[in-house]
Amino acid sequence: MKKFVLILAAVCCTMMAQAAKVDKNVNITINGETRNYQLYVPNNATDNCPLVVSLHGANGASTNKAPFRTDVADQAGCIVVYPQGKQTAFPVGFGGSTTGWTSTGEYNFDAEFLMAVIEDVAKTYPIDRKRIYCCGFSNGGMMTYAMSNACSNVFAAFASISGFQLNEFHFRHTGWRPVPFLHIHGKADDFVKYSLIPSIVDDMVARNGANPVPTKTTVSGQYTKSVYEAGEGGFPYVYYEIDGMGHSDFTTNTEDGSSAKTMWNFFKQYTLDSPCDTTLKWAPRIETEGFVPKSHGWNVNVKVSGTAYLLRFGATKNTQVQGGAEGNQNVYRSLQFDNGCYKLHFKAEGDADKQVVVQLQKNTDGQNYLLKDTLSANGEHDLLFKVEDGWGEYKLSFIGKTVTDGTTISNITIHTASQEEQASVQAPVSRKATSADAYTLAGIKATTSPRSGSIYIRNNKKFFSK
Repeated sequence: MKKFVLILAAVCCTMMAQAAKVDKNVNITINGETRNYQLYVPNNATDNCPLVVSLHGANGASTNKAPFRTDVADQAGCIVVYPQGKQTAFPVGFGGSTTGWTSTGEYNFDAEFLMAVIEDVAKTYPIDRKRIYCCGFSNGGMMTYAMSNACSNVFAAFASISGFQLNEFHFRHTGWRPVPFLHIHGKADDFVKYSLIPSIVDDMVARNGANPVPTKTTVSGQYTKSVYEAGEGGFPYVYYEIDGMGHSDFTTNTEDGSSAKTMWNFFKQYTLDSPCDTTLKWAPRIETEGFVPKSHGWNVNVKVSGTAYLLRFGATKNTQVQGGAEGNQNVYRSLQFDNGCYKLHFKAEGDADKQVVVQLQKNTDGQNYLLKDTLSANGEHDLLFKVEDGWGEYKLSFIGKTVTDGTTISNITIHTASQEEQASVQAPVSRKATSADAYTLAGIKATTSPRSGSIYIRNNKKFFSK
């Protein structure tokens, strides 16, 4: 009898523990500073359950419990944390400082705070580290984009509602891996402008190597859903355009009747073990049937200042002022890299006796080339390059003799170079090089005879190999 009572007491205690619901504010100390978050643990949360980090917008608060709603947490059995942003400068839109996030895309103090929140929860609740997700509204959505770069090794998937990088915040699409991403935006949003979304979509789709021609579903008066399916080694980007919705953290105009539930249904498909190619950095897939590169930021067969560009991509920074406010909110299509060694691959199809010049240069320095090489206009090519001066934005150009020479460029990809390939990327040529040493303009030593028609460096002097 005594044994039965003990067993019954243990069962009761377990049931009580499972029934315990937590909904409270939690203070934590980060680098001597006290910060806080709201913790929500539903009745049905179990060991090894998922965790959702939900970020409020500028001028918002953790107590808003947005954009991921607690009723969805109750249904899903996931823990949710609502971190509190600190005073942040927002010169555009608020004219000063208010609560929010410094969403630069770097691993900064706000990113460190979110990581500390996760660790604080894990001290008490055995969460599933493979199923941690990040979502946010407005400036919280901007921070979600930032986390997809800075902490893609922590969060399995991401969702933003009414938020993308703008103004002093910019993309930094240079993270460790491609990421599953969901974006929901109101067609009537003129604060974080709906009209600017095409550039956001193009950058994320290319970063993920997704199919740039989406599968679309339209429900009249509610939404248009565009699914940019995952390509090899990448993840999908899913975009909802919501009819009649302004700048809001919630809508019922999805197939689930709840934007928060739509986020969860997207999240639950992915874990950190979901396979991808972590070396993939950029794959625009411009040759996809139905895709029109000219409509997505590419120059195609144009002559500029005497140069015949077969293809060119990469816009310069543009903060054009319109009507007293930043008209484009510093949103533009961008090709970005951080320090590292990379491999550019592409396929050229044209006459075997013709050539194509490949250039990769910083937007801010027209003379600073990471690549400038002349190759056959017929064949598949791999070129290695190295970034050593920190994050930057670049222009990629393919140049022919004329814009009508019939050469087409396709299958463009950029990956992190393998360790073996990285070992072959040389530092800039020094004056100690022997007369026999020849290097490409990318600083790569020519291990065979210099290629005919290419420019090389020997003893710090350029020469043209005939």
